[in-house]
Amino acid sequence: MSTFAPFKALVHQRCGLHLEGLAEARLFRAVASLQASTGLTDTTQLLTRLTSDTALFDQFVSQLTVNETYFYREPDALRWLVNRYLPERLATEEPPLSIFSAGCSSGEEPYSVAMMLFEHFGERAKALFNLTGGDLDHQVLAKARQAVYGGMAFRALSADFKARYFSPYKGRFKLHESLRQWVTFCPFNLLNAEESSPGGPFDVILFRNVSIYFDQQTRRRIHQQLGQLLAPNGILLCGVSETMGNDLGVFELVEAEGVFYFRRAEPPTAVPHSPPLLMGDESADGSGDSASKELEPANSDALAPAAPSEQTTEKAQTDAISHPLQTAHQLLNQNAFDDAATLLEALLKQQPWSIDALVLAGLVARWQQQPHQAYDYFKRAIYVAPECWPAHFYLAELYRQGELPDEPLQRKQRYAAVVRLLTNTPTSNGGLDTIAPPLPPGDARFLAERYLAAVDITLATTSTTQGAG
Repeated sequence: MSTFAPFKALVHQRCGLHLEGLAEARLFRAVASLQASTGLTDTTQLLTRLTSDTALFDQFVSQLTVNETYFYREPDALRWLVNRYLPERLATEEPPLSIFSAGCSSGEEPYSVAMMLFEHFGERAKALFNLTGGDLDHQVLAKARQAVYGGMAFRALSADFKARYFSPYKGRFKLHESLRQWVTFCPFNLLNAEESSPGGPFDVILFRNVSIYFDQQTRRRIHQQLGQLLAPNGILLCGVSETMGNDLGVFELVEAEGVFYFRRAEPPTAVPHSPPLLMGDESADGSGDSASKELEPANSDALAPAAPSEQTTEKAQTDAISHPLQTAHQLLNQNAFDDAATLLEALLKQQPWSIDALVLAGLVARWQQQPHQAYDYFKRAIYVAPECWPAHFYLAELYRQGELPDEPLQRKQRYAAVVRLLTNTPTSNGGLDTIAPPLPPGDARFLAERYLAAVDITLATTSTTQGAG
């Protein structure tokens, strides 16, 4: 830990990234890559070089964040933004309205907004709105400007949207030029809005699925920075699971049609203290009775595959399906979900205890918008191999992403299992024999720790709200 402490301190000072929860393996790889590229092994020399070489520092930082994003992420908030909030703003203010995606990664979020605005307003959307994306990572900004995507980027985007706005390009898919040129991308440091200003003022700032990288003190400072970029009547929209973690007193938290957002605080007499701002909404109350129950299949025996009679038989059967598993994995990455599902169904008939097949089948079902089927696959994987942290992680994600009715205690239990398993064995493959884990172990532990903290805030707030009633 002492070897890496100076690097963590430098990154935190410059970018605000909180790396204490990040698996050591990820930082170790970044430092090892830095040593290889510079030929330096002395820590003091490396830090001096990092401090003076902006390009090298940018390259180093790009290895420390988990750029896990995709199109149409958390669509309910985006639908409210495009279908309700922005039309109301246009009725009272002159266009164009400006929208900024802070921490835009490789561009999926601002491009998602662009597609949705085009669907709602047609061609005139380009005159009504300005779209900007900003990120600290110069490498992902280059990808955003190219607007070429593949694999899991389309996991939540409908086939119709994909066909309307993308064209095949070198084995992947490229966004249509008119939308690509509509969105402007720029380097942006959340800790120093003035030094790396993206423009503004902005009517909407999206700060979604970004704050997990920052501690509370840093998030408060970021809010103060974003406040400088926000128009007087503008709003700050955070991710669904991040809302409570961003209620820091800098902005006023407001609810509209089930969507929570932040705006500039009203004068003290108007600061609300009503239960809705304590997140005492229907989802929290509705999960209260069932959250304490462990969701298990109605008949665990029915889900539990019969164990093979001998280990040698199991090994032979595993070897026999290795190639089909790799094919299914490739089909999943190519978004050929139906073909992958068909292949995995056949594989599970041959070897129903294959952890690889169960995890892949769960992921395929999830992207086919079949969360209950995905739940069953992940639960079966955990039944067969309790150490299968990918199944624990994605089972928790079904709740966090709203694909299943939220159960905070279930989310907490699953994320805690991921943290426990990967703390004990940081490089664990989760019981997978053939495929690599869908998410690197270090990234999974990092995200699980952040999401676990968010669950604790939700549970504490719900308990306070219920107690006050």
